Amino acid sequence: MSAVLLTRLKITDLTALTALEAGQRMLPEGHTLERVVREELFLFEPEPGADPASFEENLHEAIETSNFFVNPNKERFRFLTSGERGDKWSPPEGAWGILARSRDDTRDEGLRARLLREHPLPGLAAVRRARAWWLWTRGPAGDSAREVFYERLGPLRGPAHGLLVNPHAEASLKLFGDVAWKDVERFLAEPALQPVAA
Repeated sequence: MSAVLLTRLKITDLTALTALEAGQRMLPEGHTLERVVREELFLFEPEPGADPASFEENLHEAIETSNFFVNPNKERFRFLTSGERGDKWSPPEGAWGILARSRDDTRDEGLRARLLREHPLPGLAAVRRARAWWLWTRGPAGDSAREVFYERLGPLRGPAHGLLVNPHAEASLKLFGDVAWKDVERFLAEPALQPVAA
């Protein structure tokens, strides 16, 4: 079990706005992309056999009192300890998502080293990173038409197919509903394969 930090901008996110505008131009007739939100995910992986609770209180303090993760003037965050995050991660109401991670190692060793220089976090093995794209969509039948939108806006395959995931540098996980945190942890820790669905 790992603690999780989710951050997003509370000011206008120009990257998400650009993705919204570009995505709207890529859709077949009758399909509507209503909103796009970008959220950064940090997963705090404990050492084997370590109790994440041993560092979570100090980690929460570091998140609230430093700018390692959050600029309070521009960003909001949700910190979920290993004990309170539950078994599953749910998309925002009415949305579905795409989780994108580097095809290389997802650990941010530089961030971990800087963090540990200022905050004692015994038992913290790694800080892993990914990005969630949350999409509010509507197909011609009034449903979310997730597969059509994923095919058009997910991994890049050509000029009219792909926007949010660069398959040469990133792997992706479909977040079409509740996803088990253990599957997210596995997706971030294991070597990247072809895009998979939760």
